[in-house]
Amino acid sequence: MKGKFAFSRRMIAEDMPALQAAAERLKGDLARARALGLIHCRIYTQEIEGLLYAFQFYMLDEGADPEALFATLRGEDGLLKGWAPARHVYEFKLHPGDCYDNLKSQGVIIGVREGKLDEYVRLHDEQPQIIHDLCYQNGFRKSSIFVTELHKQYLLQFQDFYGQEDPALYENETYLEWLRVTGECQQPLAGEEFWKPMKEIFVV
Repeated sequence: MKGKFAFSRRMIAEDMPALQAAAERLKGDLARARALGLIHCRIYTQEIEGLLYAFQFYMLDEGADPEALFATLRGEDGLLKGWAPARHVYEFKLHPGDCYDNLKSQGVIIGVREGKLDEYVRLHDEQPQIIHDLCYQNGFRKSSIFVTELHKQYLLQFQDFYGQEDPALYENETYLEWLRVTGECQQPLAGEEFWKPMKEIFVV
């Protein structure tokens, strides 16, 4: 989807200083990045099966030229050079006239069960309006989901939400059924029962 992009890369400890330094240079030269259409950038890390991975999420102005911005960022050591693009699979529909200020954000990750990606994408393509409304009730305002290929497939979700989670939602049979059918397509990380929040290391 034009305007939302995610990238992934396997990391080692020695890679992290270069990534953080490049991110700080981006923050220090925001005027140039804004002129190329950057709205914001978030970087997360997560250990998966003993390996460290980093993930970047970018939001661009609708009229921006992604290649112009990303070509500039790839020139920075540590920032996008050698990173693999993730595939966008779902975007939460915005509510016209809503306020999107002062939202909380997070990045979460979960595995995909073997052979279940197409079903997961189909479910979201055909998501009933009631599910969207219930997610909105639960605080969702923005959500972009991507699939990335590491040693297997993983879903990355970058959320912006308002307020606190509504416990009553987990007594709603329609919502519970949605969690059940989508859950059949998902494989939580070891030791987890659902999506795993990733560690945010940079945001601008």
